[in-house]
Amino acid sequence: MAPQQDFLPRPMPSLTGLVKLLRPRQWTKNLVCLGGVFFSGNALSRHADVRAGIALAGFCAASGFVYIINDVLDREQDGKHPRKKLRPVASGEVSVRQALGFAAGMLAAALALGSTLGLGEAAILGLYIVMNIAYSLGLKTLSLVDAMVVAAGFILRVYAGTVAVSVAPSAWLLLCTLFLALFLAFGKRRAEINAVGTEPEPVRREVTATRAVLHKYNVAMLDRFCNICATLTIATYALFTVLGHTDRTLIITTPPVVMGIFRYLLLVERYQEGEAPDAILLKDWAIQLAIVLWGILYVAVIYFGLHIDVQ
Repeated sequence: MAPQQDFLPRPMPSLTGLVKLLRPRQWTKNLVCLGGVFFSGNALSRHADVRAGIALAGFCAASGFVYIINDVLDREQDGKHPRKKLRPVASGEVSVRQALGFAAGMLAAALALGSTLGLGEAAILGLYIVMNIAYSLGLKTLSLVDAMVVAAGFILRVYAGTVAVSVAPSAWLLLCTLFLALFLAFGKRRAEINAVGTEPEPVRREVTATRAVLHKYNVAMLDRFCNICATLTIATYALFTVLGHTDRTLIITTPPVVMGIFRYLLLVERYQEGEAPDAILLKDWAIQLAIVLWGILYVAVIYFGLHIDVQ
């Protein structure tokens, strides 16, 4: 049962504490919402860009709401974790009452932003929120289900972006997103197991208690899952470039995708990284280079008509 003092009036929380509640570093995931306008070739349309931007903002607000609720529900367990104990609610920087009030504001903002794009967009945001609350309440303790929920969140982001600009997502793109999200989720679990293994025994017990699903995986199993998902990601993206467009020039964007996937596998399996995929995206120069090269080639083909003869 939550301590009674959690709900007693407290001084106004700091702006820093409120911002940390939203975990803005993890908003890089929400950039998937821009996939609809980018992959459809409408990125030069101001109207489409504005609508895609609203979808992105809606998901940032929705994910912020989910993170706050998760921190409130897990505050006691987080307080025993060597790193999570520094989160605003677990550390006492922000009270439960203050966090819940802020969460209500984020929820209202998410649904308001979604509604400006239509009922379909609001429904997607609502489904994302309900699914993630269910995740926080228990789905995260079920092996495989935890990763599938993460992947479903990315699929909903793709749909949010395509609904916003009134285009249908490519089946190949949806499959690629699914396998890439599973790849990242399983890589995260592997990194968490590695991190737990390097901690002293008392800390190890506390960490595994806060994420019970880790007991249901092992490194060998997660390596196989990562390898399967990496293979499927590359295969579906390659098929997307060949079958998703009449002009097969887009196949030249495949090598940077392969490089990025292989680099991530190297970081996870050789250097035991991957616990924070957003951190890797922001700090690893090789993955950043792969993304930049992919972006340049994709823009050159779709937006500037670069063409090579490919049968």
